[in-house]
Amino acid sequence: MKKKLLSVILCLCALPLCGFAFAEPSVRWVDFNASEWALRACLKYEAEFYGSDSGYNFADAVAYLAFKNGNRFSKAKDEKTLKNLAERLRGGEKFHEIMPDTDYAAYLRTSYGAVLSPLVGDYIEEATGERKHGLRCPFPLAAGHWYNHYDDFGNSRSFGYKRRHLGHDIMGSVGTPIVAVEGGTVTECGWNRYGGWRVGIRSDDSLRYYYYAHLRKDKPFAEGMEVGKRVESGDIIGYLGVTGYSDKENVNLKSCSPHLHFGLQLIFSPEQEKGPKEIWVDLYALTRFLASYRVQAVRDDGGAYVPAARRLWA
Repeated sequence: MKKKLLSVILCLCALPLCGFAFAEPSVRWVDFNASEWALRACLKYEAEFYGSDSGYNFADAVAYLAFKNGNRFSKAKDEKTLKNLAERLRGGEKFHEIMPDTDYAAYLRTSYGAVLSPLVGDYIEEATGERKHGLRCPFPLAAGHWYNHYDDFGNSRSFGYKRRHLGHDIMGSVGTPIVAVEGGTVTECGWNRYGGWRVGIRSDDSLRYYYYAHLRKDKPFAEGMEVGKRVESGDIIGYLGVTGYSDKENVNLKSCSPHLHFGLQLIFSPEQEKGPKEIWVDLYALTRFLASYRVQAVRDDGGAYVPAARRLWA
């Protein structure tokens, strides 16, 4: 019932990313329902078709599944759909010939593309200098630190006012290094009465805003973290804590365990940056998918964590 309540079709004016437009920018949610299995399966086929002229790519393949299954993901049905798609591509058909040319298909390609397009691409293994193609965005907690989570998107919150939880909480230990999933520019860095110490990062294409909140009391941020700073995927940006829900700075929540509030906002037009037209994404399946790549963090001479070998975007 929660997914039905939160999931509606996005209708936005003038989305230049795909060159189409909808009539009314009136509804709020991107209906992102992709399962962890679907994400992993589409990535496996990316490895097969990368470099070919088939037109296959990871984000479009997930959107194709969503179109064929009515955006209700099921391994039993989706596995057959992907196998059929692969057979047709191997037979010489092109992806653009297979993907229907409808407004709904275009909506799915735009919304799923906005979420998924940065995750897969070319990268260089920092340790070896080897160039590869695949998953290049990491899980937001550094490797070697425990975590636990469940799908809590849309749960109720009451501090300040009644509202929905528009992010994903990942439970962990105080001081666990927080890793930038995607690179970009720091647009928020400081105290917020709801999120406590937090960092906000806007992607280079401006479509995505990543929100990392409830950071550690006293020493929440990585060295040099400030508004305007450029960060790269895999950088250490702060440390897990449990701050927030207070008008007074540097205060811990009293009735909550340490966790990272991880949020992803999509911004297609300026009016969606703040207020009732904000678009936030359910990240549970996505974070489970990202968990296959975790950045190693080691301490430098000053005792601060820095990323060890990681995947540098090529």
